[in-house]
Amino acid sequence: MTVNPWNRRYEYVYQTEESERTPEDLISICIPHFNYGDFIGECLDSVLGQTHKNLELIVVDDCSEDISSVSVISDWADRNKTRFHNVSIIRNMRNAGPSVSRNIAVDQAAGEFILLVDADNILFPRAAEKLLSACLDGGFDAVYPQITEMGDRLGLGHADIWDPDRLRKGNYIDVTSLLRKKAFQLVGGFSHIEDGWEDYDFWMKFVRGKLDVGFLPEILCKYRVHKTSRTSREALPAHFDLELIMAFRHPV
Repeated sequence: MTVNPWNRRYEYVYQTEESERTPEDLISICIPHFNYGDFIGECLDSVLGQTHKNLELIVVDDCSEDISSVSVISDWADRNKTRFHNVSIIRNMRNAGPSVSRNIAVDQAAGEFILLVDADNILFPRAAEKLLSACLDGGFDAVYPQITEMGDRLGLGHADIWDPDRLRKGNYIDVTSLLRKKAFQLVGGFSHIEDGWEDYDFWMKFVRGKLDVGFLPEILCKYRVHKTSRTSREALPAHFDLELIMAFRHPV
């Protein structure tokens, strides 16, 4: 994968007309996509089935090698566009990595609330509804749920109560989360880190910024474990190097 984190050239391949009025409870679901044509259909269907009414969908394709997958996503969007406040399908002109793709998606988001989902994962129907309720009730800047694993490994995820001291020792929180857009902007979004761990770095920015983060102890997302994921291909082999990078970026 050729990564240029400073390259933010992209084009819209599908976009609905934006409604004049933005609902106060609009949730912008942001999905980065790269070579996950075999999985993203299930992800999108899980977004379609959310019980929360007001949703925006933004998918950023990171210059996938299989260009046909972008057409598949656009066709799906065209069939289901009436479900959403608006839909945007964006394609990076060059591969730039998941951090850039997520940042582009959030930049375009009309909602005050952002729901981050990876293209190979699946949301349970009440995920958006319950995460938003927890965020509002607790006055949090971000809320993350428990997850369950599927695919090559089955089991419960490792998410637990928000504990900055524990987080400094290692990440136990998936990227799937609902957060306020202003909190995302405050921490500067995602930073590109070669070989991965952008999600760990992202949460450590919340620690450094002393933002309020809540844990919703309910399984609301299926996390897919598979050999083609970036975690398997890049992050695991580079584990020790990434530990050094994180220690340098976030010293105790």
